Amino acid sequence: MTTIVLSVAALLVGLGLSMMVRGYWLSRYPKRAWSYRRRYQQLIARIDLAVLKVNTLGNLVPHVKNARVLDDFESCLRMMETLLTALTRTPNFGFDPKMITQVNPLVKRVEGKIEDTYRKFKRSIEERPLFSGLLARWQEETSVPAQGCYFCSRPFMRAYFKSATIKVDGISLRVHGCHICVAELKSHKRVKVLYFQEQGRAVHWSLVDSYKPMEQYWDLNRRKPDYQTPKIEMMD
Repeated sequence: MTTIVLSVAALLVGLGLSMMVRGYWLSRYPKRAWSYRRRYQQLIARIDLAVLKVNTLGNLVPHVKNARVLDDFESCLRMMETLLTALTRTPNFGFDPKMITQVNPLVKRVEGKIEDTYRKFKRSIEERPLFSGLLARWQEETSVPAQGCYFCSRPFMRAYFKSATIKVDGISLRVHGCHICVAELKSHKRVKVLYFQEQGRAVHWSLVDSYKPMEQYWDLNRRKPDYQTPKIEMMD
């Protein structure tokens, strides 16, 4: 009888522990899912910019006559194809951050390869003065008008950003914002703006040198920023 009681007690303890563990993981799901989604969006933002640069770099191909440089560009395209294939295998939503972190090294290699290929294109084209203006055009087409949304600092992605004319403390500004913030501003005439406390005063995120939206936007909660709502109005 004692053995049976001990067995039942052990079973109940084991069941209780398993339920506690399960309850813990269930309680963590929303937070883990949100963390995963933020990291996925960061991944997409970086890949979006890489695709833009590769596509624009392709416009310079007809003006590059160095076969080795063109081979580097083909290698760049193959790496990008591999990256996009890896992206299709990465779920949009999930809980396991490893699904994201295993793609990040490939993104970094592609980014480095693109910059290296551009430098080689640049040297090759500079040898042909008639086409030197193409380099300035490439820089213009691949540059982004803002590092992030003027309001929340979400990293810039061409497909999701809109321009808006606003008035801040009586001063008119033309800014770029993510579609979420711009929509909120149009609907409610007000929107929160990200400020950080620097030496006792509120500073707009774009003026804080140590803040890099592409790298840090997704973990803003770790910096414990102060969100303020200055007087912002839509211009007619």
